[in-house]
Amino acid sequence: MPRFFVEKISHPAILSPEESRHAVRALRLSAGDRVTVFDPRESWSGEIESTAGPVTVRLLERLAAPAIPRVIVAAAVPKGARLDWMIEKLAELGVSEFVPVRFARSVTEPGEGKRKRLEKIAVAAAKQSGAPVMKISPEKGVDQLPVDAILASPGSSDVVPPGGGCVVVGPEGGLTRAEESRFPRRCSLGPTILRIETAAVIAAARLLS
Repeated sequence: MPRFFVEKISHPAILSPEESRHAVRALRLSAGDRVTVFDPRESWSGEIESTAGPVTVRLLERLAAPAIPRVIVAAAVPKGARLDWMIEKLAELGVSEFVPVRFARSVTEPGEGKRKRLEKIAVAAAKQSGAPVMKISPEKGVDQLPVDAILASPGSSDVVPPGGGCVVVGPEGGLTRAEESRFPRRCSLGPTILRIETAAVIAAARLLS
């Protein structure tokens, strides 16, 4: 069933011009077709009422949220398309929140414009996967992260435990000694050194299992 995002559920739901064009021109939907409409908090099944102007959808039934553990990925920001890929895959997996982190050895900082683009990627991934919309938080410093977060550390002998939580993925240059000392919980993602985006996706998948 096609899924459409709205900023906030209303009765009836009114699709944005972009979502309306996608419904009518790309998917060739018309009045009477069944769809799913969702916002960052809830999802509904519905039936298209009208395609004249913005598409309106009569909402029929609120859908139960997927049973997904709450996972937060707090990570350094990789460059260019690698960041887009990471956000897409984390959102597809069902990660609750992505927090870009500014480390001493970070090489990329996300601006507000970049965060808006990442939010669009997260919404598109939620439409495709059926997962809730992943929140893209403003950038934080290391000292703003919870001390009980799990640090992805190649030197650790422990593995990431399942069941949710917050995982920290540092920059490719590594953390400073002071940054490392903030996180007593450390886990390995395997015997090799991983790029930021690979580490983030693997860590999230293990927390979600």
